Amino acid sequence: MAIRSSAGTGVVVSLIVFVILTILLLAGSILLWGQRETAKQDAAKAATTLDDYATAAERNSAEWLSPLKDASGRESVIKYLYNQNQSLRQFAIGSPDGSLSDLDNARTQLSLQPGQSLADGLEDAQRRLGELTSQVAALQSGMTAAEQSARASDDRLNAAVQERDDLLVTEATALEPYTEADERYQSEIQTATSNFQSMQTNTRDEMNYQINELQDEVDNLTAQNKRLKGKNRVLKNNLNRDQLRAADPATLADGRVLDVIGGGDHVYIDRGRNDQIVLGMTFEVYDSASQIRPGEDGEEPRGKASIQVVKIGDASSTAKVTRRVKGRPILADNIIANAVYDPDYQFKFLVHGMFDLDRNGKSTEQEAEYLRERIERWGGVVVRGNEIPGDLDFLVLGETPNTPVQPFNSGSTQAMDEYRRLRTAADRYQSLLLDAQQAEIPVLNQNRLDILTGRTDL
Repeated sequence: MAIRSSAGTGVVVSLIVFVILTILLLAGSILLWGQRETAKQDAAKAATTLDDYATAAERNSAEWLSPLKDASGRESVIKYLYNQNQSLRQFAIGSPDGSLSDLDNARTQLSLQPGQSLADGLEDAQRRLGELTSQVAALQSGMTAAEQSARASDDRLNAAVQERDDLLVTEATALEPYTEADERYQSEIQTATSNFQSMQTNTRDEMNYQINELQDEVDNLTAQNKRLKGKNRVLKNNLNRDQLRAADPATLADGRVLDVIGGGDHVYIDRGRNDQIVLGMTFEVYDSASQIRPGEDGEEPRGKASIQVVKIGDASSTAKVTRRVKGRPILADNIIANAVYDPDYQFKFLVHGMFDLDRNGKSTEQEAEYLRERIERWGGVVVRGNEIPGDLDFLVLGETPNTPVQPFNSGSTQAMDEYRRLRTAADRYQSLLLDAQQAEIPVLNQNRLDILTGRTDL
């Protein structure tokens, strides 16, 4: 029994030891497995970190890594590359801490082409510097030659000036006798010049006097000629068709009022389409033809009313009253007159000058042309030109032009042209007026024509 018990105890102990060892082995295996996984993770991280600096292919490259290792010596490759990078930055942009943008700015400032190295840029700059140096040397050489030429020119100029001064002294000495003679005869020359100018002035005055006498004679002959033309015109117009100078006042009347209608605002007249009446024609209304005579001042009186044709029939027309005198009503058989219109004869008018028909204070040639058109529209004949024909009935003159003052000592061609234009216009106006007066042709201004034609826009 004792031997069996001892054997059983050993087995138990062995089993216990085996179990403990198994547990310890299992625990150790677990611990070693955990450390192995940690080591694998650390190795993976280390490989990743190493790849950030150099990949496995780059680390195994014998083409460029071996030279770097040989060149780095006892330093690491990374330290060697870092030092090289700082040296290159210091060389390229002047600072070891410069960035790539600083390097790009330096490339732009040096005008480097894309892909061109700094060495190539420096080589180009050195070449351009050499070319510029050669050009500067050539320019300096040319400037030196020009300076030498200028000095030579100055020397020649100074020599010429000295020669001139010597010549002037010699000539002055030679001319001294003639200068003294000139001074002796100068007073005699001045006296002769003064006598000649006096004689010239006297001769000019005598010629002007003779010219004036001849001009007066020409003016007298011209006036006589115009008077003879006027008398000839009177003989040609033996039918006495001038209304302002008619012997029979009844010939001044152009028609009669047939009836008054519409409360006195409209009238019928005995002239129509068959009598060459046109729309818009105006007439003055008088009690009788005897009222159509110039007064003591030579002006014709206005009628007691003015009318304007608004409707035309074959033998009669309707006219509206545009002006009337209070207390003097229009009656049947009153006389109507218009200096332009005549049912049996076309009066001839010469319209000259500028007119202010719209009464705005500005006389224009356009308004004169409108007046000519109105006369033609009312049956008159407008004579064009600046000469009075022998059969003219009326001369109608516009605003009297002012005689301009001639500009003296004026170098302006425009001012002289304007003076000549205004002077010609004034002379022509006065010449026409004088010709008409000498030929006894009635002269009408704008107001007078408006009165004689019944215009009310005065």
